[in-house]
Amino acid sequence: MLTKRVNILAPYRTLPISYLVRTANQFTCDIYIQGDTSKINVKDYEAMQTGLQPRGNGLVFYLGGSDEGAAEVKLRKLFEV
Repeated sequence: MLTKRVNILAPYRTLPISYLVRTANQFTCDIYIQGDTSKINVKDYEAMQTGLQPRGNGLVFYLGGSDEGAAEVKLRKLFEV
């Protein structure tokens, strides 16, 4: 499986973790954010709450699966300012 990298650059709209998790769960593809030592599953609320610590001027999502294109479009729209 190939993985698509999606960069969300600042300025971007901040979102509640629950909203991001709920949105990610609408898709069958894997959706991760790279953490310091591991990938954080965006579909897992607890993993997002304990592992997500955004730094710098953006977020990098990794998507892999059959509907990754649709998930990419949705993620980009979510963060639009």
